Amino acid sequence: MTDYLPQVATVPFPMPRPEDLPGDAPAVAAAAPSALAALAGKVADPAHRTGLADMLTAVRTARADLGPVPSTLVVDDPGESRPNRDNDMAFGIERHYGDPLTLFVAAALNAHLGILEIAEERGTGLDETAWIDLVAGFDTLVRWPTDPTRLPAPLPVPGCPPSGKPEPLDGLRRWVRGHHVFMVLAQGGTVAVNSLTAAAEAGDEETAATAAEVASRVMRACRAALQFAGDANPDQYESEIRPTLMPPVAPPQMSGLRWRDHEALVAALTASGEAWSWLAERRPDALRDFRTALDATYESHKGVCGHFVGSQSPSLLATSRSHRPAVGVIEQFRRLRVGTLPAAPLPDRYK
Repeated sequence: MTDYLPQVATVPFPMPRPEDLPGDAPAVAAAAPSALAALAGKVADPAHRTGLADMLTAVRTARADLGPVPSTLVVDDPGESRPNRDNDMAFGIERHYGDPLTLFVAAALNAHLGILEIAEERGTGLDETAWIDLVAGFDTLVRWPTDPTRLPAPLPVPGCPPSGKPEPLDGLRRWVRGHHVFMVLAQGGTVAVNSLTAAAEAGDEETAATAAEVASRVMRACRAALQFAGDANPDQYESEIRPTLMPPVAPPQMSGLRWRDHEALVAALTASGEAWSWLAERRPDALRDFRTALDATYESHKGVCGHFVGSQSPSLLATSRSHRPAVGVIEQFRRLRVGTLPAAPLPDRYK
């Protein structure tokens, strides 16, 4: 494990492999931990939603109530790429075998604790909408599996103060914990999109619509997670963050685009085009909302890169013979991903 990680996050950070997670709503319901309904109720209790300190206490209690999750460390995984291994090591992530959905819920609670601790102690640079979207993503992922045919109602989100004066390792702390958050959200998005696809194939409109809205909420939270991870100034990026992404700390061309959780989400999106078309014929707003959320997530990623290194700095994926800007690489991926989805129907007023 990289020696700087224990100074900025709770590591190791156990997660399941994305390919082990349930692939449709019935499987999600069958795999939901027996304690999940009570945990979800504790997190959603209005008495714990009046301030950050109360919400942090409720999430800590929920994680303690879930308890240790029996699991074994994954070693010599034939399904793991070298780039994924590099990324996992850089952020202290371990892959575990066990009950995948319980491991996922534990990871979601751990990631939520990671950001709430910073928010309660140091504040964040997120605007109000982004902060609400980020918390709502966790609220949804913890509550939806208890009944994946129904959409959890939105919950009140306590406000968060702005970031205080930077302290040593403050930028790196947000960077590492923000990536833990993003990987959990990517797994949740994969489960939601796969559930949408399966429900559409079964002709189950209600379950498909629910999964679509879960996917949109998670994607909006992904946008906010990227902003949280990038909640640092350029000096903090150069002194604290960028050195962890380059040799000798990290191998050449390490990129989160090659993380298995991101790749699993991309694969789910690529396979979901017909399902989105089917649902859009019945619920056109569902596709419009998701496309908007997906596009905003890529714009957020571009914004973080531009904030740190400018619009023309080369991507870490660039070779010695290529100088593609990081922002340009992200824009290329945005066009590819959005292009896998059908065009959103025009609102009635434009027909």
